[in-house]
Amino acid sequence: MYRIIFLSILITTLLFSDTKTALLTAIARDAIVSQLTNQNLVDKKELIKYNPYLAKKGATFVTLNEDNSLRGCIGSLKAYRPLIDDLVSNAQSAAFSDSRFMALNRKELSRLKVEVSLLTEPEEIDYNSISDLKSKVIVGENGIVLETFLHKATFLPQVWDDIPNFDQFFQFLCEKAGLDGDCLTDHPSIYRYRVDKYSENDLTRRPTSNAGSFYPKTCTNVEHRFASFRNRAQREKVALPSHIPRAMIVPHAGYIFSGYTADQAYRTALKSKAKRVILIGPSHHLYFKGIAVAEVEAFDTPCGILRNDEAYLKQLQKKFTFRQDQTVFSSEHSTEVQLPFINHYLPQMKVVEFVYGDVTLQELSNLMQHLLHDPDNLLVISSDLSHYYNQKEAQQHDFICLDGVEMLHESRLNDGCEACGKRGIEAIVKASKTVHLKSELVDYRTSADASGNEKKVVGYMSAIFY
Repeated sequence: MYRIIFLSILITTLLFSDTKTALLTAIARDAIVSQLTNQNLVDKKELIKYNPYLAKKGATFVTLNEDNSLRGCIGSLKAYRPLIDDLVSNAQSAAFSDSRFMALNRKELSRLKVEVSLLTEPEEIDYNSISDLKSKVIVGENGIVLETFLHKATFLPQVWDDIPNFDQFFQFLCEKAGLDGDCLTDHPSIYRYRVDKYSENDLTRRPTSNAGSFYPKTCTNVEHRFASFRNRAQREKVALPSHIPRAMIVPHAGYIFSGYTADQAYRTALKSKAKRVILIGPSHHLYFKGIAVAEVEAFDTPCGILRNDEAYLKQLQKKFTFRQDQTVFSSEHSTEVQLPFINHYLPQMKVVEFVYGDVTLQELSNLMQHLLHDPDNLLVISSDLSHYYNQKEAQQHDFICLDGVEMLHESRLNDGCEACGKRGIEAIVKASKTVHLKSELVDYRTSADASGNEKKVVGYMSAIFY
């Protein structure tokens, strides 16, 4: 299902990260995804070229949390290999080799929160009593290594957050080492160290102002909604396209109305071998000229996070001019409603999000053509169709849109096609013709399918380009 990606000219997502948090946690996450998907997502040579400190010896711990519970933690106490090698190895071990847990599976990816700790060299504490030791340990700051001839264990400084009491802290550390809880009376060797902590919790996020309205606010309810789509498709014996999509058109109304139509396209996208999703949707709330890009480090969804492909975005910004105003994304739903779908079906992919305003067809199609030339991209074009006609009138307008997409005929789209993302539909049709893609309709319906009201309906289409 996946192919190995050899990154040579294209600089990986990690190279231009603006913060050390983004860089180190992205390396750890990409190391995990690499093992899950048989992709080579961590180009060590290029990373070191732009971040030379990664080549120096370093000791790391990688901690994985899922739904606020520990999911894996593996690390090195001493620096004996290049930092990047240590980080990649420990990330993969935390995900797949921590004996306390089953190996991580693909569906858990977006629920993970990755934390990377960089350790200083452990320093032995010279102490003559427990009270003396207590005076030399800084609660909340020191990581501790406890060691005897046959036993050894460590607690990172973060453990103090859960066990702030010195006596309990060392009792549990003794037990972790396989010793009695009062093992300090036997005067084991104690070492202290400090860490610099980098957590995905600290990444800049895209706001999710439409959770709870356009789509469910909780992960449980989102998963229930996707299960209902899957069960319906099974009952209706839906036959999905056999082609691997390079681009898709999907609707963006509330899930109760258009979610099923979008879901069929996303299930088709399970076949995609891309490494990133490019979201492109129209602005509904703010007028502006051009195309805006989300400059965040991560995208929140009810079931976890998706990472922005920052390096690829930096490459695009060398070729195209994008609007920098992030208020465009504060309440925009056309792209936001797609994120839970990506999280559910394509959690291994990174995301780049564009919202366009007043933009020419040529400008938008030029961007899409460029994006389609890269096989690592899956384009998701967001658009609903006609609004608030009766069922018969809506279908007359919508069928013109469907014809234009199916025939890859952009002039046909000007014969009465109405869509809130019409410029995006026109642009992907024009771009697809230019790069010699074909199209196939996946699903069409109106809001009457869910509401039963045929007096004022909105039309929804999903289609793929391959």
